[in-house]
Amino acid sequence: MFTAKRILKELADPDQRRAILAAFWKHGDTHAKAMAQMQLAKAMHFRDETIRKMSPEKKADLLASRIGSHEFDQVLEIALMQYHTHEKSALLGAFLDRWGIKHENGSIEGDDYTPPTVDQVREAVKDVGDQFDRRDVALYLATAGLLMAGEWRDGTWPVAEELAGKGS
Repeated sequence: MFTAKRILKELADPDQRRAILAAFWKHGDTHAKAMAQMQLAKAMHFRDETIRKMSPEKKADLLASRIGSHEFDQVLEIALMQYHTHEKSALLGAFLDRWGIKHENGSIEGDDYTPPTVDQVREAVKDVGDQFDRRDVALYLATAGLLMAGEWRDGTWPVAEELAGKGS
């Protein structure tokens, strides 16, 4: 079972982890960032203003230090979503195209689609997976299952586990 914590600790290398968490601060909505900032200030015993003035990368480093805290689970999930939709849209688009799911730059359009089965995910990895870093593909599949749940999880997680088991 993948959680945001497991994805960030086991599938993402340190540079990816920092990029994912920085994506939250760069692309997240104002309310979510304000709430995370307050949570970090409280957890780290910093003034809210001190954290607000930090760069997205520095805030990402602070957030990385709190990955094990359940109070940041939702923030970590949002970070994974922001990272993929803003930084890895080509990867998302390639897989969604392969599965015949309508999208705009990797963001799914509408609800009229069938989530991919585990066999369709394996085939997509064979067909388009070579265009992307293996770690990025495993990270995407684990994240898709986590955020989309249900049938997405059933289709993507077994393949993410297989990719993670083979190493990067």
